[in-house]
Amino acid sequence: MKILNRRLQHIIRGSLGQFLGMAVIIAVGISLYIGITTAFFNLSQSQQGFYQDNNFADYYFYVVRAPESILKQVERVPGVSLASGRIQKDVPVLKENQERATVRLTSYGLPLEKGVNGIELMQGRFFIPYPAGGGIEAMLNSAYFEANGLAFGDTIDIVADNRKYPIKIVGTAAGPEFTYIMKDAANMMPDHETFGIMMLPLNQAQHLFHLPGQFNQVLVQFAPGVDQDAVVQSIKDILAPYGNLASFPRKDQLSHAALEGELEGLEAISAFLPLVFLSIAAAIQFVILRRMIKSQRSQIGIMKALGFHNAQIIVHFSSYAILVCAGGAAFGIGTGVLMASYFSDLYAMFFNLPRAIGGVNYQVILYSILLSLGVGALAGFSASRPVLSINPAESMRPLPPTSSSRSLVENWNWLWTGLSSSWKMAFRTISRNRFRMLVSILGISSAVALLILSMFTNDAVDYLMDQHFNRESNYDYMLSFNHPIKESELLDISRLEGVGLLEGYFTLPIRVHLQGSSDEDVLVGIHPSSTLKQPTREDGTFIPIPQEGMVISRRAAERLGLQVGDTVQLETLLGLGPNRYAQLKIVAVNYQLFGNESYVSLAQANRILQESQLINGALMKVDPKQAAIIEKELSDMTGINSIVSRQKERDNIMSMMDSMIYMVSVMIMFSVILGFVIVYNSAVMSFNERKRELASLLTIGFTRQEVAVIMWKETIPQALPALLLGLPLGKFLAELYFGSVQFDMWYMPVVIYPLSYALAALGGLVFVILGQWAASRGIKKLDIIELSKNTD
Repeated sequence: MKILNRRLQHIIRGSLGQFLGMAVIIAVGISLYIGITTAFFNLSQSQQGFYQDNNFADYYFYVVRAPESILKQVERVPGVSLASGRIQKDVPVLKENQERATVRLTSYGLPLEKGVNGIELMQGRFFIPYPAGGGIEAMLNSAYFEANGLAFGDTIDIVADNRKYPIKIVGTAAGPEFTYIMKDAANMMPDHETFGIMMLPLNQAQHLFHLPGQFNQVLVQFAPGVDQDAVVQSIKDILAPYGNLASFPRKDQLSHAALEGELEGLEAISAFLPLVFLSIAAAIQFVILRRMIKSQRSQIGIMKALGFHNAQIIVHFSSYAILVCAGGAAFGIGTGVLMASYFSDLYAMFFNLPRAIGGVNYQVILYSILLSLGVGALAGFSASRPVLSINPAESMRPLPPTSSSRSLVENWNWLWTGLSSSWKMAFRTISRNRFRMLVSILGISSAVALLILSMFTNDAVDYLMDQHFNRESNYDYMLSFNHPIKESELLDISRLEGVGLLEGYFTLPIRVHLQGSSDEDVLVGIHPSSTLKQPTREDGTFIPIPQEGMVISRRAAERLGLQVGDTVQLETLLGLGPNRYAQLKIVAVNYQLFGNESYVSLAQANRILQESQLINGALMKVDPKQAAIIEKELSDMTGINSIVSRQKERDNIMSMMDSMIYMVSVMIMFSVILGFVIVYNSAVMSFNERKRELASLLTIGFTRQEVAVIMWKETIPQALPALLLGLPLGKFLAELYFGSVQFDMWYMPVVIYPLSYALAALGGLVFVILGQWAASRGIKKLDIIELSKNTD
């Protein structure tokens, strides 16, 4: 075996460029695997620990108001392990600078550890139900506390039931339902300056909202292995007399859905991207070893004649691939750990998880080593199978010439006769070595496809921003009122200087029923002539608001299996008066990119509610020069509950895109490296196979420059179709990837701009030029005398 080991060292030294190139591909794949998978496990473990320690609710029930005594009935339902009642309402905050903010006031019974959805202290101290000096103490989420420059002991003013109350801030806390804080599904990006979570004792919340001994939400944890549907129905029956407005499982809770969506995306990426890189690495190693075995056929025959067994020779050649993977894994582990650290720090910024998210996952590192060695072993042993068929005696004879056929170009006589001899030689060489041509085409097209895969995320985000902010939502401000008002009452707002367009809307929670199944949704009633907010089809075109019927949200359509033309029953869950019911026909499906909303005409919404000309919000288009003044005047209006600035929302999203820009940059860098390595290896393999052929051309009088030109001419007919093939291949990979990571809360189509296609094709062309240039340099080093000897 010492002889084979020395021979292996000699092979590696002789093909060091290819060896290192393949090791780089393995390193990239392992880096991505460790970085993304470690981030996934760290985030998942932090989430699970936080949820478990704080009794995260399995189900939520919203009621108008219910007595605390009803909890005992809920707890006695078979399958319920824990139940809590609380008060939760959004209330406006009165700031000194007249800006408008909202906090989600959430109450907690004591002791905290015995309730559902507990909280953990971050800084300061816990609130006291009955402070010695009187007043009300509360805690805030850290992001709102820091964004507004607050200090412990500060007092903020809120408005509850039309009365102002000063609240003393004593600490910051985090809860499992507030890991990702957003106001609603229509406002996906957090704005910590204008929206936060206020946590306070249950008795104080009951005082604020005049609900003595009552609550408006019931939170439940189930016992393991129970029939949840049956338990939920039993609880609904108990709560029915108290106005059971809505109920939903944990998976539909906004914060949890956002975190789960990120985890699902990470899990999909951790499987998809490394698989792409490692599959390419395995394919390249397979081809290199197959060609190596073919070129060393006579040497393998001699090895067999000297007594080496098939198994020894197979292990010898397979060791080449295994060493490539081992070297790549060694480098990839280091870079992967650094990448995992960055990703973990990034998620710690986005998600409010008290548990440490970072750390090295040695299990993932072990899996990465086994994965890389497995790739090497698979490529090595599968490529070495031809060793079994090599006979020592037969191997001493040269292989018979491959059969040759007319090239495709020769069939076009008008073109063939006009070609120079060097072009004819190039086309005949390509036709005679079709497997080599296929490998080159696949290598170049894979490089182009990887570039598209790395760049399309940037295009998709750009499309999302344009579609959402410039087409779906064309307003400057979105107002929501404390209570429904008549549309005619918008007159005061429309008279403000600088208001260009003002459109009222009515939004209400609903339950959609179809054949025994149901799903909670949000219904928006707007005028059919509205231009400030419009639903869209899957292709991005606008859907006109129907006078009759409804445009259903994508999520509700998918969950209930709805199609255009179906008729559904709507149940309103507004909490004002009795629930209303209506039968509506589905006329279209709304594919808006952010959130999930169904649409009807404003008149239809009022008919459902048995009202007339009611609205509970308005959309505004204003003169940019007057925007600041208008926003201040709106903040002074007590009837307005919240003011959402589209520009501020856009700025928040863009600030969060910095991390994506980094990710895209890393992906482009990896794709550039991988693309060059693929094309370089393909060019070097072709050159090494043809050394004797090229030496023969030099022997009969061709100059080295003329030989290089022939090689370039052979490359061009292969590169052009490869570049074209790489474009749809890249789009296919993008669709394959996005198909595995679509979420309920947002919808992102696969969008690739023409510029990205052009840049990917240009990048592939550069790879071809650089790879061919690197391979052509070997022509200067060809030893004509040595290569002309018959070494077979």
